Amino acid sequence: MGAAGRATETEPSVRTRSELRELARARVGSRLLVSVSNREPFEHVRLPDGSLAARPAVGGLTLALGSVMQAVGGVWVAHGSGSADREASDERGRVAVPPGRPAYHLQRVWLDAGEVEGYYNGFANQALWPLCHSAFAKPLFREAHWQAYRAVNARFAEAVARVAGDREVVVFVQDYHFALLPAMLRRRCPRATCLHFWHIPWPLPDILEICPWSAELLAGALGSDVLGFHTPQYARRFADAACALPGWRRDGDGAVAGDDGRRMRVGAFPISIDFDGIAARASSAECDAAVARLRERHGLAGKFVAVGVDRLDYTKGLVERLQAIDCLLERHPEMRGRFAYLHAGAPSRTDIPAYLDLQRDLDRAVARVNRRFGGDGYSPVVALRERLSESDVLALYRLADVCVVSSLEDGMNLVAKEFLAARNDERGRLLLSRFAGAAWELPGAECFNPFAIDEFAGRLRDMARPDPAGEVERMRRLRRHVRQHNIFGWIGSILETVPGPGSGG
Repeated sequence: MGAAGRATETEPSVRTRSELRELARARVGSRLLVSVSNREPFEHVRLPDGSLAARPAVGGLTLALGSVMQAVGGVWVAHGSGSADREASDERGRVAVPPGRPAYHLQRVWLDAGEVEGYYNGFANQALWPLCHSAFAKPLFREAHWQAYRAVNARFAEAVARVAGDREVVVFVQDYHFALLPAMLRRRCPRATCLHFWHIPWPLPDILEICPWSAELLAGALGSDVLGFHTPQYARRFADAACALPGWRRDGDGAVAGDDGRRMRVGAFPISIDFDGIAARASSAECDAAVARLRERHGLAGKFVAVGVDRLDYTKGLVERLQAIDCLLERHPEMRGRFAYLHAGAPSRTDIPAYLDLQRDLDRAVARVNRRFGGDGYSPVVALRERLSESDVLALYRLADVCVVSSLEDGMNLVAKEFLAARNDERGRLLLSRFAGAAWELPGAECFNPFAIDEFAGRLRDMARPDPAGEVERMRRLRRHVRQHNIFGWIGSILETVPGPGSGG
């Protein structure tokens, strides 16, 4: 990814939820807005008392997209995965949301267990995910998985077409679960403008060709009017692959064009977070109590505290992080007893063998470090495997002398930005892999190569040396950037690419 801070300092036109809503109304106009994602913004469950409840999905993306949907109305199409979703929906699979103050409709797509296994666990997460992350796990290409992926994409296309009818629509598609959807929509919904954001890296063209269906994936994505990535590097990779296909060429900066006269914009739109919301919650009394509780529980007083917050995934460099800690404590005995590494990481995708293998490798590495360098009640590594509350996660950020992001490859990595937002005290340091998209964007971030274990250990040792003036100045600069370039500005920058009503796709 290269050095940090290469993003332009162009000020976003949108910074607040209200400004985003106004922009959405202006850009969408009288058209119907349709959002498409695998994960639904609300799932319905049956409570122990027998009542039906709608649980909102957590996360900045859902918050910001929900704000747009509430501003302009429309339909959100998603997989209905909640245990009581069918009970809450009408005969079409539709329900008005948010509960109590409905502003748009959630259109659920029903998938059976076999479809989820083939489309989601199979092709999306055992083929596309490793393919797009430099194959740190070997991609698994199975015909049955591919057929399920294609069938589910077609099912979503049919759902959008039913919602759209013959109306002019703006469709905002999320992520790698729907690579084929844009082209399918172009055939079914001729009056649609399709925006597609790809939340993970796009592979190098030579790597993409490992996939037996690479041409079909490209053709599907080329159905979009706008295709967004986190960094210019990923956008260039896509354009290189697309322009190797017959009938496609570059058409100026940030666009590709087909021989049929259609022009598609391909660009970088770095995703972000709700900075002010996170900062406010990190200052709450609930978070204060969590800080005190975690400090006492893990004996952190007087220790140099490193923190990692990651889903257990082989792209995050978690084994390499433990190897670097092992190296640090081996080479610097003075750090033993005063170094503490807390890792919050809940297991994920446990139906996939590569993830089970990773969890076993991590457990062995944690035990090895603690066996070698712990004792007398001291364990240098604390693995928190349960799902933590938001207050506990924010408390970990506040406790950290250094937050470690060691991704081997990452589309963006929002943990880095969440850590910055949580540090209202303007203290603490971010040690950021140069292979995360955030390293391209964040100005002056302290970046490193997580593959180089000796360098990794050395940078951890450097972080333990006091640098109060530099620490505060760096933190102020990074926080200012993320506050200005937040989640609302991210969606705003994509909506600004939407052509005016009546201009066609």
